[in-house]
Amino acid sequence: MALARGRYVQEGKEGIYHCFSRCVRRAFLYGLDNHTGRDFSHRKKWLVDRLRQLAGIFAVDVCAYAVMDNHYHAVLRTRPDVVAGWSDQEVAIRWLTLFPRLRGLGRAALPAVDEQIRLLVQCPERIAMLRKRLCSLSWFMGRLNEFIARAANKEDKVKGRFWESRFKCQVLLDDAAIAACMVYVDLNPIRAAMARTPEESKFTSIQERIRAWHKAKRIQNSLSASAVRSIHYKPPLVDAPMSKNPGKISNRIPESVPALSVSLKDAAFSTGWLCPISSGINQRGILSITTAEYLDLVDKSGRVIRSDKRGKIDAELEPFLLRIGVNPEVWPETISRFGCKFHLAAGLLSNLRSFADQIGRRWFKGVAAARASFAVSPPILV
Repeated sequence: MALARGRYVQEGKEGIYHCFSRCVRRAFLYGLDNHTGRDFSHRKKWLVDRLRQLAGIFAVDVCAYAVMDNHYHAVLRTRPDVVAGWSDQEVAIRWLTLFPRLRGLGRAALPAVDEQIRLLVQCPERIAMLRKRLCSLSWFMGRLNEFIARAANKEDKVKGRFWESRFKCQVLLDDAAIAACMVYVDLNPIRAAMARTPEESKFTSIQERIRAWHKAKRIQNSLSASAVRSIHYKPPLVDAPMSKNPGKISNRIPESVPALSVSLKDAAFSTGWLCPISSGINQRGILSITTAEYLDLVDKSGRVIRSDKRGKIDAELEPFLLRIGVNPEVWPETISRFGCKFHLAAGLLSNLRSFADQIGRRWFKGVAAARASFAVSPPILV
């Protein structure tokens, strides 16, 4: 019997979830429909753009996503701690941005005006309810799926369901489950033979992270070259002919040089709207590894998932996998069959037992998979 989502997705508490939705009749309503010959690939961008928009309104972090031909995956983290720090006015502005007032024959959306914001702020009970909704997983997914369904039905000039059912989700209980699920999501196009490499995987978070990584590296290389030129620069012993300050010579290194080492060390390689992999000065990351380590993990994991070969984990991956409590020997199978190996939740066996007690169940699907894929208890980090 299905379990009510409210039993394991607790509103108002931080949680990390793997969410996914599939189109009706498993039709290719996002890609090339072989039966009709129509190409619906442009709808994938709709979903990515909507994800980006909602991430800027809700207190929900988008950690990973992959848009396939007839379904999509998203790893989301609810952040009630963030929404608690918003003022009543900010809550009102965000809500009115999400649900703007409409007027006129064209039903054009109007920006939130001071009068609308003031009236909303004057209702504390309403603001308290909206504050909960702005960090709610159900409200986030509802606004995502409803928007896409309406746009697709309008384009097709039809009515009715666009998605099979309500979105499905799995609770990710620890770093082992989070890492495995994110790699599983990021490698979806490669497993489906839609792309050869992560950087070629269109409409995925891994492609966006790789592009941000390359951009950040170019900036850092540029800063490094500038710093080297500044350090090796020797000022003249006499003033230049057209100097604005005759008789004044400065041997001071430009201010950008001391800050260079800090920027190189603390660079988050952020895409701007995706949740960063590692924590930075102003943002909480999703994993206890660097962006470079995660990109390397995805790349090497993609290489060992082969239908014609038995997967063999790269020896260089073992320290990280062991550190988060993953069994390296079954890592290829874990990340290739994550969606069907686990049901309501995924994580270390000890965390699954605690989760079962929390929802009042003695057993559920995924215990055997957790015993094989992960450690019995959380690893001791030293």
